[in-house]
Amino acid sequence: MLEQMKTGAGDVVGFRFDGEMTAKDYDGTLIPALEAVEKGHPILRILFHIVNFHGWKPHGHWETLKDWPGMEKVDRIAIVGGEKWEEWMNHLPGLFVGFFGIDVRYFTEGHLDAALDWLRKPIAAKEAAVEVE
Repeated sequence: MLEQMKTGAGDVVGFRFDGEMTAKDYDGTLIPALEAVEKGHPILRILFHIVNFHGWKPHGHWETLKDWPGMEKVDRIAIVGGEKWEEWMNHLPGLFVGFFGIDVRYFTEGHLDAALDWLRKPIAAKEAAVEVE
């Protein structure tokens, strides 16, 4: 199940992920929320708060997200999850391969505020200059 979370920042869209993503989650929650934020902001940042993680299927809707046209505006993705999530990440290091040019960071459970702070942080002038070139 996927539900949208409030993030307190217009260019940051957050999701609470519990279990397995379904077509309804992808088409009815994820993409519409991303599109709504993407339309009004030149840069988009995404938060995934993962709870009750039981495993991963390396295909399907997560893979389709890489091909969403608005991904070109995404510069940061924060993933917050517990120890089980960290364990699985050790087995799936390529999970976010294909998200080129996106800074993806992982935060342990209990560090949701740190993840949001990082997502809300403005791009440094030096980074912005490099991106424009």
